[in-house]
Amino acid sequence: MVTDEHKTKLAALFLGLAFVAINSLLVTKNILSFSLLPVILLLVLGVVLVPVKIFYLVIALAPLSVPLSEFLPGRSFDLWLPTEPLIFALLLLTAIHLIQERRFDTGLFGNPLFWAMLFYLGWLVITCISSELPLVSVKYTVLRIGYIAFFFYIPFVLFKATPQNFTKYIAFYITGLTVVVAITLYRQARIGIFDKFAAVGTCNPFYTDHTSYGAALAFLIPVVVAWAASTKTLWQKILMGILILVFTVALVLSYSRAAWLSLLVALLIWVVWLMKLRFRTIAILSVSIVAIGFGLRGQLAQWVGKNQTVSTGSLSDQLLSVGNVTTDVSNVERLNRWTSALRMFRERPFLGWGPGTYQFTYSPFQPSQFFTVESSNLGAKGNAHSEYLGLLAEAGWPATMGYIAILLVAFIMGFRLLGKLPLDFPYRKLLLGVLLGLSTYAFHGFLNNFLDMDKIAALFWGYLAMIAAMNTAYRTSSS
Repeated sequence: MVTDEHKTKLAALFLGLAFVAINSLLVTKNILSFSLLPVILLLVLGVVLVPVKIFYLVIALAPLSVPLSEFLPGRSFDLWLPTEPLIFALLLLTAIHLIQERRFDTGLFGNPLFWAMLFYLGWLVITCISSELPLVSVKYTVLRIGYIAFFFYIPFVLFKATPQNFTKYIAFYITGLTVVVAITLYRQARIGIFDKFAAVGTCNPFYTDHTSYGAALAFLIPVVVAWAASTKTLWQKILMGILILVFTVALVLSYSRAAWLSLLVALLIWVVWLMKLRFRTIAILSVSIVAIGFGLRGQLAQWVGKNQTVSTGSLSDQLLSVGNVTTDVSNVERLNRWTSALRMFRERPFLGWGPGTYQFTYSPFQPSQFFTVESSNLGAKGNAHSEYLGLLAEAGWPATMGYIAILLVAFIMGFRLLGKLPLDFPYRKLLLGVLLGLSTYAFHGFLNNFLDMDKIAALFWGYLAMIAAMNTAYRTSSS
């Protein structure tokens, strides 16, 4: 007698043999993509049966994701694999669940960070209507909404339940990034560990170049340091100490000047925090520095004009080369992109040219005096190299104000919460690490823009989720 169990086993055996036969035939014809079918089916089952575990898997895979163009070059569209398909599958499942349960986490409604994000996203949606390239803008905005829903809303719910979920979130990301760091350092060791030009491409295809790779490392180092300082477990302290050393070496060897400077800014903020300076004192010091800089503008302009240090020498030379705007190709090209963005903004200050359209529209706005070997008459060589100026050009000043509001609210909320939490609160140091990590990208955003990459979005929006969740949990417990 054939039971249901036997039928199931026979069906599984038949399907397995059929797959092997079909796949073998396709392999002989050099068609390899069918081999991925079992993995895809397992992931689909995982999304349905164990969505939270698949969520953390996506976080681990974010640093390891690669663009579709690596496998299928010449396509008119691109996406990060395997993360973006999984992200939208999980978001679809989450949306269905929210509709069925008719329940949205109302803890967000009382959080000003949520409303700042809502304004920011709402304005991006509005500017899609007036966009120069509506399809490009819709795709860009849908992706940005998807990233915020996945890397902010879902983590917010998890982190609010227990801050321990944040350490799990970071641990999974660190796991993926450590693999990338190991591969990158190995490649650099083979090519030349101190070869700056070799460093530019050694993190490919995981990170598009050394600047986004450096940004991720700078993002994480303050949190790893805070984790090491807050944990009481010896093996965790040793592990975090090793990670701090490895990530710091990797950051130095990334040769990303923006990442180096962003970590110095975070260090400065940490020193100011330790000194417990009042806001009034900080404001007076800031105004004084600006006033001194304005008074010395002639000497500074003269120094910048004479600065011929290029970003190909020692580490100190590379830091000094930040002020070289005459012969350093990277700096001059950055000025080209910034000036183009400002010219675009002057033409359409309120609605901009449309989200995601900068790379397709900046060409006629390029100033001839900043043209370099990296410039393109077609204007098809990337973004504005600035989160702030890119938004100004693409979505006008309201979008930029929305983005700045998100950062300001997060910092004010986070540092106020730090002042209220007891000194022995187990996640207090970790919150400080999150704020310092976020500050690295708040600065880095002046020089580059990477929020359209899953690997940077996971950290940026995830850190904001941690700040919002801890603030909501604290207010709930206090009331």
